[in-house]
Amino acid sequence: MKGLVRDGYPLGAFKLEEVTPPVIEGPGDVLLEVKSAGLCGSDLKNWNVENDAKTRVSVFGHEFAGEVVAVGKDVTDWKIGDRVVSDNTGYACGKCHACMVGNFLVCPERRALGWGMDGGFGKFVRVPGQILVLHKHALMKIPDNVSYEEASILDPLCNAYMALVQRSQLRPGEDVLIYGMGPLSLNCIQIARVIGAVNIIVVGNAGDEAIRKPVAKMLGATHFIDTDKEDVVQRCEEISGKYGIPVVVDGRGSPKIIEESIRILRTNGQFIRIGLNLKPVEFSINDISEKAISLIGHMATTPYHAERVKPAKTPKTGC
Repeated sequence: MKGLVRDGYPLGAFKLEEVTPPVIEGPGDVLLEVKSAGLCGSDLKNWNVENDAKTRVSVFGHEFAGEVVAVGKDVTDWKIGDRVVSDNTGYACGKCHACMVGNFLVCPERRALGWGMDGGFGKFVRVPGQILVLHKHALMKIPDNVSYEEASILDPLCNAYMALVQRSQLRPGEDVLIYGMGPLSLNCIQIARVIGAVNIIVVGNAGDEAIRKPVAKMLGATHFIDTDKEDVVQRCEEISGKYGIPVVVDGRGSPKIIEESIRILRTNGQFIRIGLNLKPVEFSINDISEKAISLIGHMATTPYHAERVKPAKTPKTGC
């Protein structure tokens, strides 16, 4: 089969090449035929990277859904024909604090399908039995009213839900500032609207104008700030007043955003960082203490959040 393979660390070159199709290796394994796969922003960071690396990382693709086509002899939870979505966990240690509390996606020894283990940018994916014994929700059944395409973006939707509903203290009637208009940020816009935020302020640039801005508006964004033309701090004060905004969600990760957000946040405000960036922070963070700001790092999600974002079935009518 053909697979989109990445070569090299920390960023690698994408190569579409013939790869050996996965097969059932252990008695607990499950083999999926991929029906849909999402493209993550972290995948795009490897796009057009040119290097001479010879280190094969994996077939990429960590947001995918598919159909079970084979199972190991000891598998009882899954059968051929099941429609499933993966949370992309391929291995977890089962011993650390994260595993102890069921938060397998932040296990320090975790290996992800699509990041270190072959993932969904190929025709088939093998989900190892080890993780299915340890983590029963590493695969989840797709409801009948959810398509493969919708299921394959479960990861960013659950991330947004956990970040805003569980990690933040955003309340109905409050304002929120969201940096970026990538998949995670767009889902955060949608969740903020459901929570009942009044002003959902989104920060982007000219590159977002044609496609992402209309989507953000459809999902609930009320105000847009173009960093190519406007001062973010000044515009936020004009929209929300001089006392600041209670919650900022960073879907980009730039150190400049942290510095800017510290000025924008009100006292006792929260900065939820989802985006990643390798650049160091080179400014004073004293205002975090002086304004009693909470700086919260957010990563991944749990099956609990997948259950919460599942669309409701159409209710029956009549007696």
